[in-house]
Amino acid sequence: MAARYQLQDHADFSDLLTREDLYVLNQRGSVGRGEMCLDYLTGRMHTVGEIISSVRRARVADGEARVERPAYVEVIPEGLDLGGDEEEDEDWEDEEEEDDGLPHLGFTSTGERIFYHAHPSWLRYGRAWLLCALLTVGAALGSIQGVIFLAAGAAAAFGVLLVVAVARFSRDYYITEERVECLWGVIGRSSKEVRIRDIRSIDVRESWVTGMLGLGCVDFSSAANAGIEVSFEMIRSSHRVKELVRLLQRLQDEVNGGRD
Repeated sequence: MAARYQLQDHADFSDLLTREDLYVLNQRGSVGRGEMCLDYLTGRMHTVGEIISSVRRARVADGEARVERPAYVEVIPEGLDLGGDEEEDEDWEDEEEEDDGLPHLGFTSTGERIFYHAHPSWLRYGRAWLLCALLTVGAALGSIQGVIFLAAGAAAAFGVLLVVAVARFSRDYYITEERVECLWGVIGRSSKEVRIRDIRSIDVRESWVTGMLGLGCVDFSSAANAGIEVSFEMIRSSHRVKELVRLLQRLQDEVNGGRD
């Protein structure tokens, strides 16, 4: 197959690559499934995971002589009879999912396993809770003057509670096999991420109050940037989150070391 894909922002691989090239590089850990590629044939951008999702290992049927052939072949288009290939492909996918034995929560749209997903703690919005409590007390006292004061105070307290809920659930923290990512926003979603292999510093911050409640902040920084790149604010088990990222780094080092 002719080379038609170019990795974006990747100085080590500036030449055009085929799907098989991208597959091999991903298996070796040189590129992640979430990295972007430009398809020179169509002019469209795709992730590596989207491109290599239609590549599988070549088969050698029982009883046939082993001959030289490409290490990887294109998947037969949908709609054609694949015969016994489906069962073999499913077995191969199961092997890949169980390669490191780590439990995961699911998969991203690019095929990366999700090992951690959380929102900030409700206690992160302490001032809003205080305002909600004051409005509730005000509504109770206002009920002496009339029902309209009770209704107004209750509506204001509910409005504050609704804003807190939207703010909390619109911020997501993810740890996948490739990256640490923070997403925020309701209509327009923004994100900030750093690759697992690039993380050099992980700082855990706990105050004496939040620490007693099991809450803390985890800051991730890479060698390319002296500042904090991604921060998980007010999450539970912050030290366990740090240990999870360090474990993923060790597993990547072992895999890459075994392939060198």
